[in-house]
Amino acid sequence: MRTLSSGMLTSIAQNITDPVFLFKIDFTSQFVYATSRESITYDSNTYSVQGGQILSIDGSRVRFSLPNEDRSISALVLAGQVQGNDIDIYLHYDGETIGRFTGLLDTAEISGDYNTVVLVCVSEFAMGAKWPSDRMRPPVFNHLPPPGYEIDFGTGTLTLERDRN
Repeated sequence: MRTLSSGMLTSIAQNITDPVFLFKIDFTSQFVYATSRESITYDSNTYSVQGGQILSIDGSRVRFSLPNEDRSISALVLAGQVQGNDIDIYLHYDGETIGRFTGLLDTAEISGDYNTVVLVCVSEFAMGAKWPSDRMRPPVFNHLPPPGYEIDFGTGTLTLERDRN
């Protein structure tokens, strides 16, 4: 259990609050540290990508957008490196930070101009029902082995058949 400072308690108790949201996203190949406004250093990490926006949040799901001017996030989305990766979202008030959401990335949407990516996350409490223990990620190439080739995954085997058309 964590004891909150009086400043944090006062900020949270207000009818209208304006926290800075911190997004820590593990994209397997890299971490993204983003904020909703100004750059902030927390837990030895600098959250510098500015412009993240919470679109909806509840106990089991979060939907938020991130700026994508350099196309780095959309590249990760298109390479299939989004689903199942860890995310932590924090609230930052007046120098103090508390955790708000921990879970896994679920889906992503890229805006028509590629300048924004919307990510949907599932909380760690809802993951047991949603995420099976054996999963296959989308391929990062379009080559298929010949018919009859067997692919082993987990406790199952998939045998490729020829196209019937």
